[in-house]
Amino acid sequence: MNQSTERELRALFAADAAGAPDELVVAAAAVRRVHRRRRTLTAAAATTTAVILAAGGYIVSRPAATPQAQPPIASSSAPVASVPAADLPAGVKPGDPVGFGAESCVKAYSPKTLAENAFAFDGTVTGIGPGRTDRSPNPASLDLRSVTFQVHTWFKGGSGATATVDMASLTEDPVPAYRIGTRLLVSGMPRWGGAPLDDAVAWGCGFTRYYSPSTAAEWATAMK
Repeated sequence: MNQSTERELRALFAADAAGAPDELVVAAAAVRRVHRRRRTLTAAAATTTAVILAAGGYIVSRPAATPQAQPPIASSSAPVASVPAADLPAGVKPGDPVGFGAESCVKAYSPKTLAENAFAFDGTVTGIGPGRTDRSPNPASLDLRSVTFQVHTWFKGGSGATATVDMASLTEDPVPAYRIGTRLLVSGMPRWGGAPLDDAVAWGCGFTRYYSPSTAAEWATAMK
């Protein structure tokens, strides 16, 4: 290689070296790129974490579902319970006559004579008080009691939910002939005339009886 060629090669290598990037500059640039990438990744991670935390906070703080409204409970007045057969006077069965009334009956009990009475109903005793139909100077002579009934069925003479009639006071020991809760089939007449329930008095002699389904059915048939 002659000197001229050698000089040309050196000049060319020097030019290439001058144009090459400085290694420190290259390293610094690389470091900056790494830092920028880390900042980008950190920011992305922070954003993701914030989203997750926000979602979690919503789940934790989300209000509970509104409970479904419960249907209102209907309220009603329970009817007076009938006295069970075991609490009736000794020897008495459902359907038997209640033992009150005159010693001598004006007429014998039968479906025909039952239908002649002014009123008849199936009811449960709800109250007992002093008699209301006496007009004599000695009102205690008949020893009547005013008895109020919750009416289950009217066979004749009325339509209300309750009825009040006078009945003979009977206190058979140890169980009275009737009391609050006793269910009876009651028929009778107005004591002094008038509408069926004017000064109404329940008749004995079989025309007022302890309730039984079969007897009630007989009364319904008799009153048709």
